[in-house]
Amino acid sequence: MRSSPARGTGTPGLNRRQGVMLRLVGAGVMLTVMADTTATTLAVGVLRYTPAGAGMPLGDLVWLTSAAFIPIAALLASAGRWADLFGRRRVLAVGLVVFVLGGIATVTVESWSLVLGARAIQGVGAAAMIPASLGLLLGELPESQRRGAIALWSSASGLGCLLMQAGGGWLAATVDWRALFVPDVVMGVALLIACVALPPGKRAGARGLPDVLGAWLLAAGIAVVVLAISKAMAWGMDVVWLALAALLLIGGALAQARHHRLPAIDLALWRRPKFVWGWLATWCFGALSYGLLTVQPLYLLHLGYPMIEVAMWLTPTSVAVVVTSFLAGKIVKRIGAYGLIYAGSLLCGGACVLVLTQVGPTVWGLVASVVVGVGVGALAPGTSVATTLAARPHQYASAVGAATMARMVGGAVGIAVVSVVIDHPFMTGPFEGLAGAIAICVAISVLIGALALTKITRLRPDPGDVMIKVPRRMLLELRMTLATVAAEADALLPVETRTPPMDHIPRPRTAESGPLAGTRGPAN
Repeated sequence: MRSSPARGTGTPGLNRRQGVMLRLVGAGVMLTVMADTTATTLAVGVLRYTPAGAGMPLGDLVWLTSAAFIPIAALLASAGRWADLFGRRRVLAVGLVVFVLGGIATVTVESWSLVLGARAIQGVGAAAMIPASLGLLLGELPESQRRGAIALWSSASGLGCLLMQAGGGWLAATVDWRALFVPDVVMGVALLIACVALPPGKRAGARGLPDVLGAWLLAAGIAVVVLAISKAMAWGMDVVWLALAALLLIGGALAQARHHRLPAIDLALWRRPKFVWGWLATWCFGALSYGLLTVQPLYLLHLGYPMIEVAMWLTPTSVAVVVTSFLAGKIVKRIGAYGLIYAGSLLCGGACVLVLTQVGPTVWGLVASVVVGVGVGALAPGTSVATTLAARPHQYASAVGAATMARMVGGAVGIAVVSVVIDHPFMTGPFEGLAGAIAICVAISVLIGALALTKITRLRPDPGDVMIKVPRRMLLELRMTLATVAAEADALLPVETRTPPMDHIPRPRTAESGPLAGTRGPAN
């Protein structure tokens, strides 16, 4: 008899076609979201060096990215929770509809404020798509296939970046910066149609309304943090009030999570040390990867390269990300998730140092670009595996949401910091602001490496991971043995002192076989 998917064996009736569709849709979601993110970084570069946005400070232009990142980061944990509770395919389909509508608005509206509003709508849709897609993968596939599925899911983000960089330069140069968002709409519609072929995904069965107030408090807190960083130099000490407001808002979200029946943030995850370490590494990875993604096109556009040539220079990085992420699915089984994270941080930091020694694009700069891609390609699946598989099976979508929230919050903060450093440089030379931004990326790489090394050498095993491996049948057999001993001891006592027979003691099922036969766990 097959065990329940909640115990990690996947859906018993899953056929080959559904398994293929699960992988394609899951990878397609990450490809689309990453292509959308890459489109915004390219659009920021185009606007920075064209009359359309030349009069705006970089800190305002990067809100084209932050406007989507903030709702993604704030709603990911809640959306993952909702996907676990109300059905992962259902939440995925709703997210795709919202994402497509936001993309259409981004392409068609005129004013800058409406563009940012449309980007925020896309962020809401992406927040639902991301955890629901990986939650479906992990909940429906057998345990032996999950690490490979995570690697495919992560590597698809590199492919999305590659495709957008390869074709986005042509779109921006020949049409307009808004054309960069058209492929996202097309992919979103295709994925929505493919959802029909997916298994529905089981629900956890909990009753009640989710913590909507907590989700919005978290969204507002993250938005205020990003605003405070981006306006730190312009507003001076006034940003202290923003920092206090952010603390109050995030504190309110946590208070809601402590008392709400279905909280926006699953606090049970934070009681697992492995998840906390993975979350911290993922946060730093988000700041590093999106910071680099912002700096690269700005650096090349600053040198006067046309957009099509900029895309050609960026393509080797994306190719390296795709190839490395695919191979990392096998490497992670040998060196572990944190070994992969440590290697990726060393490669990214070393490549950034190499770039700092160059003046303009050179062969060594191209080598550094490829090495950055290899490092990011190692960090993406490494952080995903470290964080997601630290959760219980019924928390997979919640863990995906919380982990990707960490990546997006880190990305929003990283982009804000990079934009401030570029506009207000602390280094000297022909690339003073850009060099300072790359130096910040080196510092973040060092921090990620330190976290990974500490985890490898010092963190103790999580007791919960040991307890969940105790076979249920062994416990039942132990209980029967104790009951037999008690009955034999009772038989030695005088008749008047004997206890009544225990007819209600459950007996193990003889029709089932296997060490985990008869196991029942909470539904996905």
